[in-house]
Amino acid sequence: MKDIVYVEHQYYVSVRGNSFRFANLVTKEEHFVPLDEIEWLIFNNEKSYFTKRLVTVCMEKGIGILFCDLKHNPGCLLSTSYGHSQRVTRLRTQLALQKKTKNRLWRKIVIAKINNQADCLAEALHKEDATKKIRSIGKTVVEGDPHNREAYAARIYFINLFGAGFRRGRFDDAVNASLNYGYALVRALIRRELALHGLEASLGIKHESVENPFNLSDDIIEAYRPFVDAMVYEKIYDKKIISLELEEKKQLLQVFMEKCVIDNKVFTINDAVSVTVESYIKCIEENSAAPLKLPMFIEGGK
Repeated sequence: MKDIVYVEHQYYVSVRGNSFRFANLVTKEEHFVPLDEIEWLIFNNEKSYFTKRLVTVCMEKGIGILFCDLKHNPGCLLSTSYGHSQRVTRLRTQLALQKKTKNRLWRKIVIAKINNQADCLAEALHKEDATKKIRSIGKTVVEGDPHNREAYAARIYFINLFGAGFRRGRFDDAVNASLNYGYALVRALIRRELALHGLEASLGIKHESVENPFNLSDDIIEAYRPFVDAMVYEKIYDKKIISLELEEKKQLLQVFMEKCVIDNKVFTINDAVSVTVESYIKCIEENSAAPLKLPMFIEGGK
């Protein structure tokens, strides 16, 4: 399992040999970490510096670089699709994807999301009645989800997970702030993977906003949201944290390393996103929803 390196102090980060070199600009101490041991570099200090070679090496090895803003939220993702030999082909197949196939894809995504919500509740609270209710809603989802069973399930789910007074939305309470932060991290992960595979992120399945350059990311993330929810329940809600601070945000970064199951194989969320994106490419190539692979909770918990 590779690591996430969180740069929160004044460091000059460069590449030396087969390692990253972290030079503390205050204490002058140096640390070295092998390139092959790092999955993500996350910069959260505006006085940090890095070299052009670091960027080049990260692009070559598929190491993600994420920059946080002054509030320590994900602000900028560095990724590239340059040099992808099939980008035009990918674009053509995305544009040719039939509406019926999109509706079937969306049905699979919504069902996966609802089942994961049920599993999240079962794991966190052991609420059998609510779990059964939510899972039963998943069985009623039809192609395209025109009856919006996704939203119906979400209302029941969030009230049971975070209490009757909880309202999901743009609120500044610790739980909502943590959910937004965790979702932003996973969305960045998906955006990076789409770019690496030469996919046009603005061409979504259900999300079709002309103002959103990341519609496809917002489609794929739906099945992954309950993994963020489970972490927020464990690290924020259950511990009665009242405000989302830097230390809590650092803990939520571990969502990348949370475990899930795809095709009876265990993956981290980080690796599972790659599996999902690669399966989506097969979907657009075959104009079929059948190849789509989505994550599930591990039976019985971690």
